Amino acid sequence: MRALRAALVGIVAGALLAGCAPTERPVTSIDAQVEYLSTYWDDRNDEVYGSLNGTDCVNFTSQGLVERGWEMDEDWWHLQVLGINQYSKAWVSSTAFNDYLAAHPDKATVVDATGVVVGDIVQFDYDNSGNRDHTATISRIEPDGTVLLVQHSDDALDRSVAEQLAEHDEGGGVVYFWHLLG
Repeated sequence: MRALRAALVGIVAGALLAGCAPTERPVTSIDAQVEYLSTYWDDRNDEVYGSLNGTDCVNFTSQGLVERGWEMDEDWWHLQVLGINQYSKAWVSSTAFNDYLAAHPDKATVVDATGVVVGDIVQFDYDNSGNRDHTATISRIEPDGTVLLVQHSDDALDRSVAEQLAEHDEGGGVVYFWHLLG
């Protein structure tokens, strides 16, 4: 018991000397994702990812997922060759990204607003056509349950999902949420 206590004291002392108190929360992949999106919400990381101007929402969401640690695959990718950006459909199209997530249940699952956490994905179908018209990332959840997002293509940081839908609803708009599993 004495040896265990000495070992724990040594670990705590080492952590304090190294500048990391044992009560500090470690940085997570979700922190990296949200920090990246919060940095570039009103800007573009053109040098690395290019920009699709008025239709940059999924490109931006995808960039955040790379920062989160997601690896590109044959269906979801970005490539820059000789300064020219190339993208898969799932990287830039909200509907194709929806189809990609649906085909990869190991990456995400559909939830309602009460099941989302920071870093999850929100998609909008403004005209209730079945197609996804817009994609964003959950940036924060208020104590009262209000879900906030970060996005491009109507650049915003911490806009409520309800406000986004109200501003763009074309009749019967629907909101969909994806809880990310990795």
